Amino acid sequence: MNFKGVDYVNKEINLFEFLATIPKNTGRKAMPALKCKDGGWLCDTPLIMEELEKRHPQPSIEIHTSIQRFVAELFQNWMDDVGIPIALHSRWSYPENYEKLNREEAGKNLLPFMPKFIRNKVADKALSDAMSEKLPNMGVTPDQIPLLEKWATHILGLLDVHLSQYDYLLGGRPTVADYALLGLMQGHLNRDPWPKREWIDLRPHLQKWVEKTHSGAPAKGDLLADDQIPDTLMPIVRIIFDEYMPLMDLTVKQIRLLINEEGLLPGDELPRSTERFLFKMGDGQFKRASFTYSVWRMQRLQKIVSAFSKEEQNRLAAWLLEQGQYNFLDLDFGPNLKPQGLTAALA
Repeated sequence: MNFKGVDYVNKEINLFEFLATIPKNTGRKAMPALKCKDGGWLCDTPLIMEELEKRHPQPSIEIHTSIQRFVAELFQNWMDDVGIPIALHSRWSYPENYEKLNREEAGKNLLPFMPKFIRNKVADKALSDAMSEKLPNMGVTPDQIPLLEKWATHILGLLDVHLSQYDYLLGGRPTVADYALLGLMQGHLNRDPWPKREWIDLRPHLQKWVEKTHSGAPAKGDLLADDQIPDTLMPIVRIIFDEYMPLMDLTVKQIRLLINEEGLLPGDELPRSTERFLFKMGDGQFKRASFTYSVWRMQRLQKIVSAFSKEEQNRLAAWLLEQGQYNFLDLDFGPNLKPQGLTAALA
């Protein structure tokens, strides 16, 4: 919204708004949520950006070529998923974040009119209960933290190298991929004391990109010509192909197993997360739950690709073949799903 110059107010929420107002209007207890001037509500980052692009088309973050559009949308799906364990670990594994920032913010948001000592007690209890389940579910356990940190810092290093040569992920202006990455970087890693000091401040090109992209600074260029993907971004794209696509395949299998075991029918809601299972992460195996909602996001991307012209579809298929990948439209992402709050339901 900063980039588009949209008139908005960034509002801190209280406990009632989080537990009642937002779920009533969006169907989910989660942020971000956007209340529009016409009284309507938007939620889920890709859907928010999609609608804002329609309402405020200039300056545009839209992509009109098949390969770049596909890579940007796939990057967004990947980052919105794999960024969660990174955000949880970097915030909650290091007490200084909570002591210096998160406790005070949580207390003020939950109970803004109560004395500080009461706010702190409530925040301590609420967040402790929530994280005791969420952290291990997302693989943030002592035995896995070394692998998670090794993998995360490798990704950050690749981004820093790339952003030393390009203003944004796909060239000279931002796309949905940049804003998916910004959610993790600005909302967590460049904000909480520990990851900012230990990870982001050590990578000046990434740091500069975070500040520039968050501020909404005008873009000085355009995407690479001829639907090209920057060479310096390709190591990350290959990681997505090698690690995230198999993770989605495992998630689809879990969904099918659940449908058979529970006898689920169209309209039935799936759990937000699956059972925990192992998948490839860097040079190791990482165990965590996956998200049923992420499979719907991949189905959404298939619909985007299916709307391309035949020429654009063929160009994308040829490029994917060059990367050792199957035609994306031929991949099986399971039974048809629809979004439902924070999870997905059988369509």
